[in-house]
Amino acid sequence: MGKSQHVLLKNWFSILDHLDEIFLFIGNDTEILHANSAYSRLIGVPRDKVIGRRLSDIEPKARIIEVLETERPVYHDYSYIESVGMDIVGNSFPVYDEGEKVGAIGIFRPVSLFSSDSSLPSTPIWCKKEKAAEGGDPFSRLIGESRELRNVIYIAKKVAQTDTTVLLRGETGVGKEVFAKAIHEASPFSDGPFIALNMASIPETLIESELFGYEAGAFTGAQKGGKPGLIELAEGGTLFLDEIGEISPMLQSKLLRVLQEREVIRVGGTKARPVRFRLIAATNRDLESMVENGKFRPDFYYRISVIPIHLPPLRERSSDVLLLAEHFKRQLEERHGRQKAFSPRVLDMIKRYSWPGNVRELQSCIEYMYVLSEGQLLDVQHLPQHIWESVKGGQIAICESGEEALTPPVKKKVPSKANLKEVMEQVEKEMIIKALRESRTKTEAIQRLGMSRKGFYMKLKKYQLSF
Repeated sequence: MGKSQHVLLKNWFSILDHLDEIFLFIGNDTEILHANSAYSRLIGVPRDKVIGRRLSDIEPKARIIEVLETERPVYHDYSYIESVGMDIVGNSFPVYDEGEKVGAIGIFRPVSLFSSDSSLPSTPIWCKKEKAAEGGDPFSRLIGESRELRNVIYIAKKVAQTDTTVLLRGETGVGKEVFAKAIHEASPFSDGPFIALNMASIPETLIESELFGYEAGAFTGAQKGGKPGLIELAEGGTLFLDEIGEISPMLQSKLLRVLQEREVIRVGGTKARPVRFRLIAATNRDLESMVENGKFRPDFYYRISVIPIHLPPLRERSSDVLLLAEHFKRQLEERHGRQKAFSPRVLDMIKRYSWPGNVRELQSCIEYMYVLSEGQLLDVQHLPQHIWESVKGGQIAICESGEEALTPPVKKKVPSKANLKEVMEQVEKEMIIKALRESRTKTEAIQRLGMSRKGFYMKLKKYQLSF
């Protein structure tokens, strides 16, 4: 054993007493073998009064006892201490000595201490903490640590240092514009503008004038003096054309000339104006098939696909899903000033859902949950219904934590004469009854429902329910 390890072990109990979190060690028979000073300070019970006693006698429903029995650790877990009436959050895990279980350790703290307004913690252990500093690496803002994402970023960083045309390929919602902005900011064109245009959002008759600009009198309604197009406005910067596969062969031909000659002629004009910009195109279409079918010019295809970069869908980098979910939640917290936290069960569902709409769908889902939840805990009942139905037909298996997840509200035929208020009240009542039936305490039911304590008791009174 090294000197540093010897010093560490010698001062181990002193180190534990300096923690802000409660440290609890129980044996196989649930006897409390050690509790640090934070136990006395935060729980309000002298640790000398509990060391040597069985936790099963003091708090028979403690989550750490369940961990001891099942040997399944739980992380970022919310539970309730009935003996002192306290909500806590923390980690519990079994302890082994030479392969034999000898007990369990719990490290937790009261929820009320996370902030002055009793908001729940918002940074689980997998949260990516690095943020791009001002003037730092733009790619560090891309959320994810999967190998698939790192490979794409490696290629994008190489390309960014040149003026080569880039073609970003990938399904809808994978974040093509986010990548395009990162490439722009890491390129020699970063001091210039970033001009973005979705080609599918503008009628074909208007795209040409938007891109190339026009001279005075070029068409009815043209402004006096003419107007520069987006190509001219991108001078010294980057022009990002999303959905490039939607434009006509005629427009492809005109864009090809701009890329080859580095000059643009406005609609209705004859004067060629020199332009210097970087083109980044993006598409979710199969351009190769379009070339074969005569719907996309081969010369234009080869010109824009000098460096093709395929952005993987979210289902191919599932390890990034929870990072992104936490990132979007934190954005909402900053915008609305209210902190919330995911339950382990909802994180399990989020990770297992296939996300056909990719990052955009995930972001919309997190905002849906955040806005509709009344309390501080984002749980499974706050998910959109289609996610319920998609993950294993709406039935959620046992989570990794060993805890059984909720099942979605049963669909019922809505009476033809029922109004929206009556239907909503019926669903609300059924959800509260279900939460009461499946919870050990009222606090647990409140957490499942994601409601405030005051709102919960108001609903009990309204629907004449009792626990």
